[in-house]
Amino acid sequence: MKSISLSSVIKSSSYWAKLAGVRWQLLIAIAVIWGVSYWLRSEYGQDDSNLWLVMNQFIRLVIWTMIGLFSISLITALVTWLYFFNCLKNRTVGVQAKFGDGQKAEAGWVPLTVMIVGPVLRPLLGTIQARLVFTDKRISDRVILDSNIPKPRHWWRQAIRGTGQTLLHDRGIYDVEKVLISFCDMLGLVSLPCTIPYTQQLFTLPRPQADQKVNAQPHSTEEQKHRIDIPKRVEGEYVNYKEFESGDNIQRIVWKIYAKSGQLVVRIPEIKDPYASHLYFYVSYFDGFDLQGGAFETELLNVYKDQVRSLFEAISRNGYDVRLPHDQEVPKLSGLSEKKSELFQITAASWQNRQSPTSFVNYSKAAFVCLSSLTPIEEVETILKNLPLSVPLVVVKLSEAIPSPFQIKVKDIFFKPEKQPTDNLRQPWMFSSFRRTLKENEKAIADALKQRGNSWLTNDFEFER
Repeated sequence: MKSISLSSVIKSSSYWAKLAGVRWQLLIAIAVIWGVSYWLRSEYGQDDSNLWLVMNQFIRLVIWTMIGLFSISLITALVTWLYFFNCLKNRTVGVQAKFGDGQKAEAGWVPLTVMIVGPVLRPLLGTIQARLVFTDKRISDRVILDSNIPKPRHWWRQAIRGTGQTLLHDRGIYDVEKVLISFCDMLGLVSLPCTIPYTQQLFTLPRPQADQKVNAQPHSTEEQKHRIDIPKRVEGEYVNYKEFESGDNIQRIVWKIYAKSGQLVVRIPEIKDPYASHLYFYVSYFDGFDLQGGAFETELLNVYKDQVRSLFEAISRNGYDVRLPHDQEVPKLSGLSEKKSELFQITAASWQNRQSPTSFVNYSKAAFVCLSSLTPIEEVETILKNLPLSVPLVVVKLSEAIPSPFQIKVKDIFFKPEKQPTDNLRQPWMFSSFRRTLKENEKAIADALKQRGNSWLTNDFEFER
């Protein structure tokens, strides 16, 4: 609970700091100027000292010069900021934002574009910056609006635009609540904010892993039972032939065979079967550890989704229509087609403790079953007893999802490794009681899986059956 509370405090403080207007550089500059002036006065502040008279005049010149520059910088930022508020009030300006392809993106650094349409002015030698504000007071990285978009056949601009990237590490749905526009002065000491309501949704897909090969077959009771959208060819020309009979189309006679054997044969017309086998891939997001939704649980879910996507794509390469029953209600995203939404279904899922795997998996339909190591050993043992031996079972090992802080590669000795969002979780995860409990559960699962073939406890799907 402490980590959750600390995380909330950090998010809130970061959010309100962006709305404060006054940046920490201004506070440091004022403190340094005051400290230096106070020290000089205490050391050289004698009335009869010629050195102090010269130094005092110099200090005044520096202070008034800085006050003048700061005043010009602040006034220009303040004027453009107030003018922008007036344009918003009169609805002469508008904001547009796009990240990813407008609907989805791969988790990680996502392209972000923000544009302000209308007569907006930049501060003198300053900048206009934009950030997206998500739910739960999460804020994107800043984008500097430094590009002018000219009006067609005119010399003045009709909009300003900025492009950049923002880090969206968690796999899931991001809801944009508003856009934060900041007017920064040329000295970078103040950042005057303005929030504009803006609604948009984007979901970040799990990261694709290395291509794997996994063989899977539909359950025998499922064959030729379900209609599919695109019929598959089961017989066709250049595949099957039959002897010529009265009523057959003479254009289908294979004259090459007739020239060799003297037998009249015709090609069988192509037949497309509107029915084909479906492969049911059961993925459970059940947890038996009473998770609190902290940083550890979120990162474990990210890794689990990456592995589920890798396994889903490997199974899809078998040529069957893969279906993903879900153990929770999946939110609907506006503009997303109902068909081919399996990746969105994986993305939008979360840990749940309402439907256990034993009540979720349909043993007569399942062609492949995937669990996480957060599944209690009792649940795994029950599934092992009821699941047919021909159906593969994979349990994703999550105790190693967050790397150890002592894990060092040879190249890290010579090159500074790139910072990862999970770097600050490595040491706490290494010594957490949650990790120890999870490893004990994984050991019990590994012992249970040894009693059954066609089962794995792994974090890398390099197997073939």
